[in-house]
Amino acid sequence: MSAFFRQLGSLKVKEVPEFLKRTITKENAIENFQRYSKEYREKYIQTGSIAPVYHAMGAVFATAYVTVWPTEYRHFKAQQSGGGH
Repeated sequence: MSAFFRQLGSLKVKEVPEFLKRTITKENAIENFQRYSKEYREKYIQTGSIAPVYHAMGAVFATAYVTVWPTEYRHFKAQQSGGGH
């Protein structure tokens, strides 16, 4: 994964779309997901670690924050301008 970012960082902006089309394919995504799942399972699940619980809690928190943020921002802006919402 770091090689991907190194290559991406060395490109000019106009070269990025072609690089992404060439690099990110359905087969590549499936292969990377399967490898990640296998490594995650070996590292955390098969060892009996509590880390997957923390990862799930973090994912729920991040999802909730991202979905509620626009509403909260709108309330904040209305409160700044002195109007109702």
